[in-house]
Amino acid sequence: SPGADQIKNPTVVIQKDVIPAMRKAFSNLCTTPSGVLFENSVLQVGVKHEYVGAQGRISVFFGNLGKGSLTHFRAIVEETSHLRMQKQGTEGLFDDGEEGGCTVAARTQAKLLLLVEVAAPFDDAPAMRITFETEEGEIHEYPLRLPIVATCFLEPVTLEAAAFMQRWRSLEGQDRECQEVVKTPPNAPKIDEEYMKRIAHIITKGLKFGRCAGCDPTPWTVSGASTFKTGAKDANGNNINVGCLVRVEANPAAGAFRVTTRTLHPLCSKAVKNVALVSIKLA
Repeated sequence: SPGADQIKNPTVVIQKDVIPAMRKAFSNLCTTPSGVLFENSVLQVGVKHEYVGAQGRISVFFGNLGKGSLTHFRAIVEETSHLRMQKQGTEGLFDDGEEGGCTVAARTQAKLLLLVEVAAPFDDAPAMRITFETEEGEIHEYPLRLPIVATCFLEPVTLEAAAFMQRWRSLEGQDRECQEVVKTPPNAPKIDEEYMKRIAHIITKGLKFGRCAGCDPTPWTVSGASTFKTGAKDANGNNINVGCLVRVEANPAAGAFRVTTRTLHPLCSKAVKNVALVSIKLA
């Protein structure tokens, strides 16, 4: 019986040697529209996602790479107060009952579609737990995170230097500013002007900030502005949005970057800084 199998066979979890590649894949997907989120010899999880304002459309594909069927296959996505979520998927995919789940035949896929709308600032990516059973009776359980992060919901803003600096000064204060220094990886090239062009590309194309070039008189800083969009309404029925500013300052001699974010909302400042840090590490 399934109960006896579960006692006999310990649950197979994510192997330690896969974790570094998994973290890198997640970080890459925070700033790119599609890619592989997770892969081992049994399963490949691919993600394609697009966003307009406060809304996102996230497609997740679960590919069976093995020779046998995967049964009781489930993908349970965490419900959060800051993301309104509608889910569609392969029949049985969300059924968390003991005999629930769908069957994914060899070399086929199960699919999940998420439609999300931001209700409030947030700094954590939603969890997704995948469970299934192989034909050998092994139970697999993989806790993953979906690359739905605050910067997905940014829209670029272009500011003149004077306007940027005025807003920057107006957002001084501990709870509005987040700052952290990140060193380049040991195998990274020296920080030069080409390196800074990659950083600028990450800030503008990956994190969706408008470049405020007038604030960067030397090649060693990148300044940007954006708006974090939400679907929440104020008392007048207007959408609540949060202005975000970022500055990346390079110290080529030390092989380090200082990342500073300022917003009116502490969670926004923290979330944008965290995504910027991991993206810069991959530059």
